[in-house]
This record gives sequence, structure tokens and C-alpha cells, in this order.
Amino acid sequence: MKNLDSKKIFSNKDKVCFDNQMIRFVISNKEFLIPDLYSSFKGKEFLVKSSKEELKKFSEGINNEYKKSFNKNNIVEIIENILVKHIVGIISLARKSKKVIIGIDEIRFYLKKNKIYLLLQANNSSFKREEKLSLPIYQKIKINCFTKEELGIAFGRKNIANIGFLKSSFINSIISDSYRLQSLRN
Repeated sequence: MKNLDSKKIFSNKDKVCFDNQMIRFVISNKEFLIPDLYSSFKGKEFLVKSSKEELKKFSEGINNEYKKSFNKNNIVEIIENILVKHIVGIISLARKSKKVIIGIDEIRFYLKKNKIYLLLQANNSSFKREEKLSLPIYQKIKINCFTKEELGIAFGRKNIANIGFLKSSFINSIISDSYRLQSLRN
């Protein structure tokens, strides 16, 4: 593994990966290997592509000289949990700031006015409902790496199938984390 600056692009076998496609691990001064998704810790760092295969390879290949809080079987689950909790927290903040639209009719109304900048759709929602919603003009890629239950947590509800976001500072971090999560789950 290479020790890289987290602001640089990581190149692996003719594939270029940007920061929002990478998972950062840090070795603490007590020799613990820690997943550090938000650059909170200092220490020797490893950047790993956000995919199940790459994370498992990394977990198997890392030296036994470091203490790990995970094993090769649960590393993907741990990273997914961290990302989902963080995204749900951001969605909750956006909801409290009134920067979120839910309900298919409301979302469709705001989409026609080009007021929605980001649309999250549950991967287990009905296909007919999904077809009725087009992506916002500002969004290039469909993000559907969440379940209805995960999206519902931020609203204190059992299920939410679609969430539209109005222009706000919350969007960038949701997009970044969602790309990493989608890469892990696909």
C-alpha cells in the first residue's frame, strides 16, 4: 500500500480514483489501524478504493503488526454503517433547515421549477414511482444506494422512498458519501 496525500488523486492499474471514491485508513500512534472517512485522525495513511473487493484485499494484505478493530469479514459492513449514519445525520440537519422535500407530488412540483438540486431514491421502492421522477437538471448520476428504511430514519418514519434537496451546503457531503456508499454496495 502507498502512503498518499489525501488531496491527491490515487492511480491504480490505469484507473483514476478521486477522493470521494476512496476510503482512508490511518495508523494511530498506538499502532491501531482505524477507518478514517472524514480525515479526523493524524498518522500514516492508506487510501483504498471504495469497493468490497478492494477493502477485503486491503484487510487481508495489511501487516499483522497493526491492531485492527475489524476483520476481513466485517470491514465492508463497518464502513457502510459509518457512511449511512453520517448521511442520515446530514439529511436530518437538512430537514431541520427546511432544505428537504419528500412526497412524490411535492418532489415533482419542485423538479418542474428546477428547485431540486439532488434526488435520493430508495433502491427498494416501486418501479412505477421511480419512473415518474426524472433526475434534477443539476444531477448527472442516479443515487439509489439506500433502502426506504434507511432514508426514513432521518424523518422518524418507517419508509421514505424519495428525498429531494433544495440548494444548500448539505448537498456536497451527501453526494461525496453517497458515491462511496454506492460504490461499496454495487
